[in-house]
Amino acid sequence: MKSMLWKIWFIFFMLICLLAYLLLILSKLILPYKAYRKVVHVCVRFWGRTTVHSTGSKVEVLDAHKLPDSENVCFVANHQGMFDIPLVLGFIDRPCGFIAKKELFKIPVLSWWMHEIPCVFIDRTSARKAIDSFAKSAAVIKAGHPMVIFPEGTRSRSDKMGGFHLGSFKLPMMAEAVIVPLAIKGTWHVIEEDTKIHSVPLKMKILDPIRQDDPLYKDKHALSETLHDRIRTAVEEM
Repeated sequence: MKSMLWKIWFIFFMLICLLAYLLLILSKLILPYKAYRKVVHVCVRFWGRTTVHSTGSKVEVLDAHKLPDSENVCFVANHQGMFDIPLVLGFIDRPCGFIAKKELFKIPVLSWWMHEIPCVFIDRTSARKAIDSFAKSAAVIKAGHPMVIFPEGTRSRSDKMGGFHLGSFKLPMMAEAVIVPLAIKGTWHVIEEDTKIHSVPLKMKILDPIRQDDPLYKDKHALSETLHDRIRTAVEEM
């Protein structure tokens, strides 16, 4: 019963998001750019927090002080479940976008908001189009807007992590961005475990950033292995 009520509520909530989107587009015509970006961040943060809290789940963010203040940032996170995205959007105190699979472009309301965040849609069936998506995402980061990547490429639906795809690390290198690892735990229990909604403790830990002067930064293989090990260890210890 709880799951059915939550799904009905979420449909209603997305209809409200449609109205909010229309108001947002109107505000885009009259607000200065910085003020408009702040409005987008407030709206998206509200959506993320409301979506997570609506399940009854509690969130703990660890080591938030490790988040860089002003540098260009690319977040690298493990990917347990669908609630990773609202968790990051709602509880990381920085506006950030995602590289998202192109199939999400077809979903009304959600895809409209994703454009405004901004997110970049990627066609993983074409290497050339994927590189174009990385170039667009790098430009977003250089403009001062962090992006999030999930190098596993798909949800693990467990606390165990899949391998990282080396190609994912082209983005922070193209953007010359500080890499900030995120360890996420618990999100797969919310719905992926048995398709029912569960109230669970969710944890997200910000790990030590890797900057351009770190020798790891220039070696994709070593970088991938190190990030995987650090995030995996953090998940196991949380």
